Amino acid sequence: QEGRFDIADRLFTSVADSWHDTAGNLNLSDVKELIPEFFYLPHFLVNGAGANLGVRQDGKVVDDVELPPWAKGDAREFIRLHRLALE
Repeated sequence: QEGRFDIADRLFTSVADSWHDTAGNLNLSDVKELIPEFFYLPHFLVNGAGANLGVRQDGKVVDDVELPPWAKGDAREFIRLHRLALE
């Protein structure tokens, strides 16, 4: 990709938005899967390197993935509770 990230609007930026776009509104044409990292690797949810991921068309700067309220903004807590729900 010539040293650039994908278009900001196509990046994974929000758990809630992804849920709504797929299962939340029964959109059977937009298929996503939960990769194993959702259950053990909080780092994939955080832009720890501070990379410039771009700006979405709605003007929102893309940075860390937006987590559900029950995660309290903490990627480790998200993984812990997600794993607990799985077990």
